[in-house]
Amino acid sequence: MIETTRRAALGGAMFGVLAVPTISGLATWRWNHGDRRVLLHDPALEAGRRFAAAGEAKGIAPQAIEGDRIRLARSVLAAAPAVIVGVSRHADLLLIADAAREAGYVTAARLESHVGRCTGAECMPGWNALARAGRAAGADWAEVLAAFAADPRGAVPSASTGNWFGGKDGGLVLGWVLAKRIG
Repeated sequence: MIETTRRAALGGAMFGVLAVPTISGLATWRWNHGDRRVLLHDPALEAGRRFAAAGEAKGIAPQAIEGDRIRLARSVLAAAPAVIVGVSRHADLLLIADAAREAGYVTAARLESHVGRCTGAECMPGWNALARAGRAAGADWAEVLAAFAADPRGAVPSASTGNWFGGKDGGLVLGWVLAKRIG
């Protein structure tokens, strides 16, 4: 059950109508944290490979999640990127997010995929536009996440290309954004 106040619900509805919460804070975000971003993916997952390919097409070199996850996270965090965006299984996210939390990051957004389709999302205030775009994209959610990571201000594909039948990954696959905590 999600606990909320009337004021928070009305505020969330207002942002949902405007569909610009992520973009509106981008200038402040860049001023405080820079523009560096890292893409991580599980190469064993079809969604991870699609995410990596979409990231490469947008000019960002993705990094595979392999080996010791904590060492990988610490090496990524040493560069202090503004955001870390990834596609992985839940266990990998838990380990990477735990190391990131120690370095001052929070899980800003998490997209859930079952049978290849984006079926749900959990987002901090200001990141809901990404969740809406991911859900609207259906099975193309990994490409939407990569497009967002490449340029949060740019045109993020918000509708599916027709692939509504999902991918080959069984079980839960997550797309996620770890962002530097403000303040």
